[in-house]
Amino acid sequence: MRLVRYTPAGGGPVAIGLLRGQTVVPVARPDGDGDAELLAIAMSRTEPAAVGDAVGLDEVRLLTPLARPTTIRDFLTFEQHYRNFLQRSRGTDEVPAEWFRTPVFYFTHPNNIYGDGDEVPRPDTDQLDYELEVAAVLGADGRDVTPEQAPDLIAGYTLFNDYSARDIAGPEMSLGLGASKCKDFANVIGPCLATPDELEGTPGRPDTALSARVNGKPHGGDRLASMHHSFAEMIAHASTDSWVRAGDVLGSGTCATGCLLELSSLHGEDAFPWLEPGDVVELEAAGIGTLTTTVGPRPARVRRGE
Repeated sequence: MRLVRYTPAGGGPVAIGLLRGQTVVPVARPDGDGDAELLAIAMSRTEPAAVGDAVGLDEVRLLTPLARPTTIRDFLTFEQHYRNFLQRSRGTDEVPAEWFRTPVFYFTHPNNIYGDGDEVPRPDTDQLDYELEVAAVLGADGRDVTPEQAPDLIAGYTLFNDYSARDIAGPEMSLGLGASKCKDFANVIGPCLATPDELEGTPGRPDTALSARVNGKPHGGDRLASMHHSFAEMIAHASTDSWVRAGDVLGSGTCATGCLLELSSLHGEDAFPWLEPGDVVELEAAGIGTLTTTVGPRPARVRRGE
């Protein structure tokens, strides 16, 4: 199933539907935001009966798969992406041995959430970047979960784009506390929640083709199976001595060549410039769909210290 939350294009109550090509089949009409109902349907692994007639995608506004993620953890699981990052930032692509043992992550903002078709507010940055990722969305709680148990907690998968301000990231992360303001202004998920059977691969280690476009121009891409650490291993690590909850979002981290930071390092900033107002970013994953956002205008304020 590919599940969506949506409203009529002109506004109205939230509904939950099955995304089928260019149509949406309504299957639930929740009283609230529909998060719990959508996760319950996904975890049932059973396609519900329709509660109304199918409507065209042009007649609805797709919302984020979750209105209120409980948490968002973003991991670093693609080895080639990490090597490319290290080469640019440190002049060497040697990966620390600990990275191969630990699916490291940071927490990011669960409130600044945007979805397919949204305009993303631009922060005060000269180096705005997208990031091509897939995220697992949990549909059940767990603590001290094993990798073997972890796939049973996964409601499904969605595309994830944690926009990044690279010129803010450098000074900020040099202080040794990790990403914060360089990352927390826009986390984009969508266009749907695809249950695990929609993707290739094995439980907890799905596979699909990933690609990105900016203003229609092909950018980087990879296979989801290139992840060194699986989603099952990520969940197990996150739940060690800690609770994970239904509604948690766990990002894969950027795939190889899945951002402008990498592409500009490999091919030059003239070929792959930083994002500007009005740029349209499309992320695509077979089995999930295409997640499209537009970069908003520059803020009117002056950056601190200037």
